[in-house]
Amino acid sequence: MTGNTPESRRYADAAFLALVRELSFLNTLDTADALQILSQSPYGSLGAVRHLTIYDGAWPRAASQGEWKRHPLILSRKWDPGAAQLAYRRYEQFLRQEASRTFGTDVQLFRTVLTHFPSLRELTLSHVHAWEMSYLNYAHFRNLMDSIWVIPSLETFVAKAMSRLLPVLGTCSRLQRLNVEGLLDARDLEPGRYDNIRHLCLNSVLAGEGLEGSIAKFLNSFPGLTALTIRTFLHGPIYYQRLPLNQICWFDLQFYEILGAWVPENELFDFTERHPLKRLTLKKVKFTRQILESFFSRVRELKPRPNIVCQGVQPSRNSQGGLMGSVESQSLLDSFLAHAEFPWPFSDPNEDIPMFSLLP
Repeated sequence: MTGNTPESRRYADAAFLALVRELSFLNTLDTADALQILSQSPYGSLGAVRHLTIYDGAWPRAASQGEWKRHPLILSRKWDPGAAQLAYRRYEQFLRQEASRTFGTDVQLFRTVLTHFPSLRELTLSHVHAWEMSYLNYAHFRNLMDSIWVIPSLETFVAKAMSRLLPVLGTCSRLQRLNVEGLLDARDLEPGRYDNIRHLCLNSVLAGEGLEGSIAKFLNSFPGLTALTIRTFLHGPIYYQRLPLNQICWFDLQFYEILGAWVPENELFDFTERHPLKRLTLKKVKFTRQILESFFSRVRELKPRPNIVCQGVQPSRNSQGGLMGSVESQSLLDSFLAHAEFPWPFSDPNEDIPMFSLLP
């Protein structure tokens, strides 16, 4: 249907509501202007948006046009001197504009942005994975790259953007899910209280020596959690890549998923025992072989007992000598947890070596 007829406008109104249930934008000042224009669209209301993703980028800095031209993050192009000069001027203007931002102006910016979404249920903060162009393939990002000829860095912290978002989380009363997909250093975040967040997913939390306290303070800012997924990013020796399980507690937590952390047996068991968990998911968790049977034996005695899901299990060998995959391992673990008389199934009867591992 084309044209500006009443019928075409009705189709446009209906399509707008369907298309904007999920919306993404790049964390730049000009994106905020574009969002303001979109909110004034005659075809519908941003009140239909349920999931908003904010992409944050770390933009490379060059002191001169020559340095900009040689920068490893510059896009490959047929080098036309006139076009390059124009792109460099746009790049300088973009950097000056972004450098003018302050904590206060960013908080106000995010507060203004979130007021456009009265029905928002889920918010995601992610770093720009610009090396996978299909991951962030929308017009504003492509136009910006075409304008300044550089892409954001591969990996960076999102704590700066997160610190600007936290003061306004409580203004979205319907917001229940928060996902942080970039690298997060909790030391850069002020603790608060965000009772409306029920589901929290942290994809890459910096964990290492001296970081447990800041992680605990950040997690305790969300007292109403019913579901938590957390993955650690190693900083230092593996035995420091631990979570402060003994410093946190949620009365309503039902689903807990741990990825890539080192977890002492007693701390994980105590955490499991004092929470009303329905499911505990362990993915590539660093257990020593000696404590596997001990931990699962203790969990088996809990009443009620949560379902235990293990993923990232190394293939091991069954009694016939064949490779035992993760599905078969999970089935045997389920049987062990469900039946008190079921023997521990992951040891070699001849060598008494545990054959079940959660190591990656």
